[in-house]
Amino acid sequence: MDRISHLPDEIIQHIGSFLSAKEAAFTTVLSKRWINLFTIITYLQFDCMEEDANFTDFVDRVLALPASHRVRKCFLNCCMWLGDNNSDHAVKYDLINRCLRDVLKRGVLVFKLLVDGRKVQSLPFELFTCETITKLSLGCHFAIDNLPENALLPALKTLYLDTIMFFDFGGNCAFKMLLDACVVLEDLTICGVNWELWRWSRIVSSLSIKRLYIIREDWPSFVDSDFQIISFHVPNLEYLYYSDVPKHFLNVNLNSLVRAKLHLRPGPGREYKWEEGDETRFQPMNLIHGLRNVAYLNMDVPTLEMFTVFRESLPVFEKLFHLYVNLLTLPYFCWVVGLHILIQKSPNLKILTINGPLHYYRGIFVGPEVCPCLWEYSFLMLCPLEVLIITVYKGCPEELIQMKLILEKLSYLKEVKVHSPATGERKLKLIADLEKLPRASSMCEFKVVQ
Repeated sequence: MDRISHLPDEIIQHIGSFLSAKEAAFTTVLSKRWINLFTIITYLQFDCMEEDANFTDFVDRVLALPASHRVRKCFLNCCMWLGDNNSDHAVKYDLINRCLRDVLKRGVLVFKLLVDGRKVQSLPFELFTCETITKLSLGCHFAIDNLPENALLPALKTLYLDTIMFFDFGGNCAFKMLLDACVVLEDLTICGVNWELWRWSRIVSSLSIKRLYIIREDWPSFVDSDFQIISFHVPNLEYLYYSDVPKHFLNVNLNSLVRAKLHLRPGPGREYKWEEGDETRFQPMNLIHGLRNVAYLNMDVPTLEMFTVFRESLPVFEKLFHLYVNLLTLPYFCWVVGLHILIQKSPNLKILTINGPLHYYRGIFVGPEVCPCLWEYSFLMLCPLEVLIITVYKGCPEELIQMKLILEKLSYLKEVKVHSPATGERKLKLIADLEKLPRASSMCEFKVVQ
């Protein structure tokens, strides 16, 4: 009995995606039903990292496909295939573009291209006028400097750019033209951002983007650049992940922003810390004011330090409900830096997550001592906090001292959740020690989880 023919169409198509065009053609002789099913190629892939990978043979097979065949997903990794021989780069890149043009005509929905930017010439215009593509990923280390005047990606919802640069051409900004062409774009990721090396309008503008990820990896390149001003006009943005050097923000429209994760530093390396006087070198206040409506804010220690430097100009975060502070890189971070200022500016804060241990100070003499930042905790007395989450907790005497000072001030606290590796008797003792602490809130309960 032919068991395969009784399978659903989707499964047969998936099986067919593992066959070459020639093999798929042979199988259609066995069943007329398969003729139409195998015209849809679920996943087309070439990866130069695989053993015996031959891109020329791959392109020959793609170009040999009948015009009726459709490709749903395509992944091309040609970085290593280009090689180091400069004499044949033009020939090889022409072959890549021939392959791209053919695939783009086949109704592709998801497309990922990796090429070695040091040898890139230009991408085919067909890439920027494809009507079917919904998810596009491009990388890496090359520049886009020329788009067709009719550039339009009417179905594109997700765009991922890995270490891509954009340049002006003929007075037109390639980056702006690309965003304008993506009329329904919802997710934009710019990984390895280095826009101080771009030649562009210095405006990130889109009416459709809902999630924006900007990730800087090369911090030193910014130090000696003359990059100064940038603007954001993304009024429907709901989520922002921003890792960068906040030099100067001219105009910022983030009116719909609900969630934000920030990693903002004045330069590369741990030696670059926010200090008094940086307010004359940086102007991030328009960005900070653009965050005033967020309900969830996630930040690290350097960003908190920035809030301290610009504390006189901080807005009130009326809608901030959940503050998440990442202390894992600096586990003994003093709370007097930034955190108390932000809490005071958040009148409706309900949840505080400390991703790391509670801060404590081990004195030079015997026994634990209280750091000056813990002496009064007066900034907590008016805080409406209901849930406190500590992701690293051992239950040592220093932590208990700080926990006591916190609990005595938070009158609305309902739950303290601590993450601890403790089990058995050790866990029971940890819970018992917490239960003994005096609390300003009679509703406060403890939860210990691993």
